[in-house]
Amino acid sequence: MIKDSAYIRQFTPEQSKALETIAAEHKINTAKNVLLFALEQYRDNQNEIARLKRFLDMKQKKIEKLTGESPE
Repeated sequence: MIKDSAYIRQFTPEQSKALETIAAEHKINTAKNVLLFALEQYRDNQNEIARLKRFLDMKQKKIEKLTGESPE
């Protein structure tokens, strides 16, 4: 069970549930480690999102070029 951190004591019920879910899925036992894990995943996800956006933009430009549409 995730308990309130010594430094962060105002988790909402939804935040506590999210922490519990992450902790259970990844076998993490402290709120601090869950938060650090979430920060690391956030950074990784942001990089992946940026990569996918570039990929989609490239594909959209290719589609527009093939169909003769001009970007607006």
